[in-house]
This record gives sequence, C-alpha cells and structure tokens, in this order.
Amino acid sequence: MFLYEKKNHKKDGHEYIAITGYEGSIRKLVIPHKIDGVTVEEIANHSFSGRDDIESVVLPESIKTVFGFAFHNCKSLKEISVYDGIIDYYDGVLRQCDSLRKIDVTVNSGRYEIIRNFLADVDRTLSFWIKIHQEDGSVEEALLIFPEFLYDFNENTMARTIQFSIGGSGYAYRECVDRTFINFREYDKLFEKAIIDGSEIAEDIAIGRLLYPLKLEDRFREKYEEYVSDNFGSIFNRLIDEASETEENLEYIGKLLDYRTGADGALFLDEHIEEGIKRATAAGKTLLCAVIVERSRKSGGNFEEFNLL
Repeated sequence: MFLYEKKNHKKDGHEYIAITGYEGSIRKLVIPHKIDGVTVEEIANHSFSGRDDIESVVLPESIKTVFGFAFHNCKSLKEISVYDGIIDYYDGVLRQCDSLRKIDVTVNSGRYEIIRNFLADVDRTLSFWIKIHQEDGSVEEALLIFPEFLYDFNENTMARTIQFSIGGSGYAYRECVDRTFINFREYDKLFEKAIIDGSEIAEDIAIGRLLYPLKLEDRFREKYEEYVSDNFGSIFNRLIDEASETEENLEYIGKLLDYRTGADGALFLDEHIEEGIKRATAAGKTLLCAVIVERSRKSGGNFEEFNLL
C-alpha cells in the first residue's frame, strides 16, 4: 500500500499527491498516475531510501518532482523507467544504488535534463534506453551506454595543495548530454577512449549504436562494425552467458544477429553461431538456442543438426 500526502500547489493551488513511501514488501514498484482521483506529481524526500526489496521502479508521466534521496541506497534496484516531464530533480535520488544499470527514458517534450541529472548522480556505468516521440507521431530510439568514472585526489603536502584527476572516459561521455539535446557526434568521437577503459564497455557502446543508430554518421558506423566484427566471438559468448531469456533480452540478441553491414554482410561467422548454440545448449537456454538458429538461418547458415532440447 502506498503512503502519500495530499498537497496544494504553491503557484496555482491545484491539488496533487506526494508519494512518501510504501507499506509492505515489493519488488516491482509501479507508481500510479492517480490515487483517489488526484494526480501523483511528487516523490518525497527519502520515500524509499534504504530499501532492499525494490528491484525495479516505474514512474508515471505525471511526476514533476523527485526530492532528495528518494531511492538512495536501494541496493537491489536494477532499473528505473521515467519520462522527461520531471522538472525538479534533487540531489542524491539514486546515490548508492549499486545494482542500478538500466534506465528507460521516454522523451515527449524534447527535454533531456533528467538524463543529465541521473548521470550527475551516478558515477558508475549506466545504460539508457531512450524513446523520443516526434511531432509527426513517429518514435526514434537510442541505446546509449555511459561508462563509469572516478575522481582521484592527491595531496601535495609541500605545496599545501590537493590535486585531482578524473579516471575513465565516463565523465567525457556525460558531457555529451545537455538539457535540450544529446550530442551524438561527440558521443561517437569518444569511442577510442572507451576501448581503453575495457573491452566489455566498448562492446556494449558499439552494439548499442549499431542496433539503434539514431544520428549515427557513416564514419562512426564503420568503426563500430569493424570493432564488433573483429570481437564477435567473445561478445557473443558473453551475451549468451549473461542472457536471462526475457523477451527483451532475446530480441536484443536477435537484432544483433539480424544486423547487416553496408556491404550486406553479417557481423558473425558460422563458427561463432556453432559455438553459441553449443554454449546456450549446455546452459539449458532453449529459447535462446531457438533464436540463434532462426536468426542465423537468414544469413544462409544451416544448423538444424543441433539438439535444442
């Protein structure tokens, strides 16, 4: 059961709901659009701070304000879904949510400030699945991965100064997001720095841009294709090992297998598919096996001899 307060807006006096917590245990927290016919517009200070049960959060489009430390230290929180209508975002909302990896953002009004706020709040690696609604009714999608970064402080006692540096490419990637736009060109220019950070983060960035190529220039597309193709074996093995066989996860792997380069070629070789089927079969992931076989056949592969049971 949700805990809440009814309030009156300071500017125009309209009544709205402020969520203050939830009584009982809950894994998937879905904040309602209305309670007792009154619109929910606010998440109060420390509403869900320190809870260990919440794994996912969905905020409705009506939410305008999220106060400080609303979800602070929710150790099990893995993903959150929001809209760009959040105008006031206070400090520490997602701080110390160590399991958080995925953020879904629906952009209806061309505002990206909520993405920028999340990135300022969390210095770890985050994946943003972004849906951008256009005036003509169409929807554009982007999958952007932002690497982690860290501050390093060194005290110079002789000079009585403290010097600091920033490690990792994550800070530079975060600077690509402004309040009203995302600079995709600058984002793509940083790929060489992401490679230095490590193979997995670079792989995820490249795949995200290839599968959801919003404003992706040909020169960057070719670099991403080359990187994924050269490393497809290790990429595919990792994705299979991490796959949870959810509909979303299976579709992601399916899109990767469907992808074709400018020369109408696949990113993978037959040997990658053969190894992938064996790996998924050994792990008991029959749904994933079926997806691999079905999608790989589109490229001319023939893998009927593998037992998927």
